[in-house]
Amino acid sequence: MNNLSEISGYLHFKEKHDKLILPANCAEDLNLNELFGRLDNCHSCIGQQYLYYFLLSGKDSGMGKQEKLIATLSTDSELRNFLTKTLDKLKHPDAYSIASILENPVINMSQWEKRCIQICRFLPLLFLALLLINHSLIILIPLICSFLANIFLHYHNKAKIQEYYFSIPQLLQLIKKAEQLAQRQELSATSPEIANDLKVVKGLKRYISYFRFNLRLESDMAIIAYLIAEQVRIFFLYEAYAVFRTSDLLKDKIYAIHNIYRFVGFLDMIVSVTELRETLPYYCLPGKNSEGERLRAQAVYHPLIKDCIANDLVLHDKSALITGSNMSGKTSFIRTIGINLLAAKVLDTCFARCFEIDTDLILLSSIRQNDNLAEGKSYFMQEVLTIKDFVNQSNGNCMFLLDELFKGTNTQERIAITQAVLSWLAEKGNLVLTSSHDIKLSNLLSNNYKSYHFCEAVKEDVLYFDYKLKTGITTERNAIKLLESCGYPPELTRSAHLYLSD
Repeated sequence: MNNLSEISGYLHFKEKHDKLILPANCAEDLNLNELFGRLDNCHSCIGQQYLYYFLLSGKDSGMGKQEKLIATLSTDSELRNFLTKTLDKLKHPDAYSIASILENPVINMSQWEKRCIQICRFLPLLFLALLLINHSLIILIPLICSFLANIFLHYHNKAKIQEYYFSIPQLLQLIKKAEQLAQRQELSATSPEIANDLKVVKGLKRYISYFRFNLRLESDMAIIAYLIAEQVRIFFLYEAYAVFRTSDLLKDKIYAIHNIYRFVGFLDMIVSVTELRETLPYYCLPGKNSEGERLRAQAVYHPLIKDCIANDLVLHDKSALITGSNMSGKTSFIRTIGINLLAAKVLDTCFARCFEIDTDLILLSSIRQNDNLAEGKSYFMQEVLTIKDFVNQSNGNCMFLLDELFKGTNTQERIAITQAVLSWLAEKGNLVLTSSHDIKLSNLLSNNYKSYHFCEAVKEDVLYFDYKLKTGITTERNAIKLLESCGYPPELTRSAHLYLSD
């Protein structure tokens, strides 16, 4: 995704102020950047940034309280067209930069500079008036000096605001579009304080509108008009004065601006969810656990897998251990459950016929582990440290997605430490979905884990997967058959069969 760095602008801003629930490695494990591309039906840059923030943070967006509005948008084409056309006005890539204002609303300008601007912006006019009244040429000297001083102040401050030339005009557009959206009671109800927030920023509009005029002038009008306007700006220090007044107002009103940003972003997310649901083969709203159950997923599927085979899973007092060979579907399935939990929190939408779970569960995963060369950590050490964090956090409110733990060590120790870790996590009351090739783990973990498996078959030298989750331990042994089907030398595969028979 080419503009992902811009879409992530609001996420990075929030990372500096709030603790995010979803670790970065979990986003990679679940392919959340690709998932965002599938879920994104937003009509504005603000909506994209807001959706991306919730998806990558793992926080509850509050979408579950907006089902009435989603239903209205599904049937009321007039309201939906009004909302989408208004949001479309914030689709210009410059609108991504509004997040930079939230992060840094203050333009660096000393008190001395501000006082100079306040005084000097009147001096050329004063000396010009004196010249016209007294007709004394000596007044030309202070007039010229004051104009030169204004030139210095104008260009000295112009360099400071280059980065705001794109974000501030878009901020004005955001406020105007929020005002239009807030006029509709169905939309303003999503943010009860929006009317007050818009009142707070009303005085700010007068100053930031100048930036919009300046950009329009520089881009659309002939160069001669620009030069004349530039002299007027220097003479009266319009631009420099607008800069420091805007900076002061932004700092004072940043809370209200942030609320306006969230109001528009959330409305766009609501539209996006409405349109997403229309593209899905089927979906459901997340439900609460039935008594005695921890997870019920019926016909659950992965939204990124084309023609995905749906599966069922019901867990009562145990977690799930899934065995099977590579490519059989076990890792994709635990990802599917994680993505559905995340979609329940963010979109109030699940890719299933039924999906009942405690949406307050914190999602943690260890599916992909890589060497950390910069810190000199091996694959195994990186995994050890990750799992240690999980053990420390295992206080009963987490869902862990774990794939093939401790692959970087020998079989005997791998089974020993894997069963110890998985037992610890489950006994602390967490919900764990883990996959493994080690069938021995099924017996070792039978008190806390229910066993499931995916299997495959070799038919006419072709490996076949049905991708259906089955209860119990896998009994299939097709690895050597797979080697045979791929044309390995017969004497090699015979040696493998002989080893198994010993």
